[in-house]
Amino acid sequence: MNSLRTAAIRPARQFARSFHAAQPRLTGQTVEATSATFEKLVTKADHPVIVDFYADWCGPCKMLGPLLTKSVAANPKVTLVKINVDDNQDIAAKFKVAALPTVSAFNDGKIVDSFVGMRNGPMVDQFVKKHAELA
Repeated sequence: MNSLRTAAIRPARQFARSFHAAQPRLTGQTVEATSATFEKLVTKADHPVIVDFYADWCGPCKMLGPLLTKSVAANPKVTLVKINVDDNQDIAAKFKVAALPTVSAFNDGKIVDSFVGMRNGPMVDQFVKKHAELA
């Protein structure tokens, strides 16, 4: 009876280990990053990531943000990571963000494309789809 009990428990333990070992994929979602989480969410991601460098006081950033969120939700192969440059000046300096909004596409931990300034909905969709296809 003891061997039956052990055999019945093993699959549950094996499942629990594989479940907890897997890193959650945040594709299709919008996530707020900080200096502490940026590397894990962006440079170590195993899929394309769109990064929106913004500030709360930036009018065009407030208009562009919802367009990016909507487009990424429609393209679940990418993640949108938002980083407030006022709160995370070290990240903004590292990636030489000189104007807002700046949107950068990362793949394999490197910037592969970017744009600065406001874009209309179709242009944002085209940018996101282009990078979703890299997944």
